[in-house]
Amino acid sequence: MFRNYFKIAWRNLTGNKTYSAINIGGLAVGMAVAMLIGLWIYDELSFNKTHQHYSRIARVMQQQTLDGEVNTGNNVPAPLFKELQTSYGAAFDRVVITSWLQRHVLTYNGASFTQPGNFMSTGAAEMLSLKMVSGSTAGLKDPATILLSASTAKAIFGDADPVDKTLKLNKDLDVRVAGDTAASYEPLAPLF
Repeated sequence: MFRNYFKIAWRNLTGNKTYSAINIGGLAVGMAVAMLIGLWIYDELSFNKTHQHYSRIARVMQQQTLDGEVNTGNNVPAPLFKELQTSYGAAFDRVVITSWLQRHVLTYNGASFTQPGNFMSTGAAEMLSLKMVSGSTAGLKDPATILLSASTAKAIFGDADPVDKTLKLNKDLDVRVAGDTAASYEPLAPLF
């Protein structure tokens, strides 16, 4: 029975080649578009759910009008950080400021490693609910300390404990490692 169905389908496909190509091509394009839309929706709904309190994390953005065109960007003036803390500090658990993500050179015992990272204020580790492999986020109260991602700590120190070791940041600033985190992303406070 199924064999007859396949024979009839094959004869219809080969008998009307142009019509079949249009139908099969349209079906393939339609399925591909539906899958892409589904993946896009999934990505939008799952963004940054790795953080413990992801539903309570917000980002401040700035809207500017230049030459009659309205632009929205994530770069805001630095004084806004202090204003948010003083005027709205009671409404938020933490207000965190961060620098742009940049590549930095970390030097240890003459070996240099280039890693992406950025500087953040001290509340960032708690806000992002970082899980520490070793060390603690409390060490970030000292401005000359950094957190490393576990992969960066392993690349620099191997299997040795990175806590309290001193690195040179960008070949001119000595920083002490406060700990390494199990974060799946590289950048953090000054986190690398």
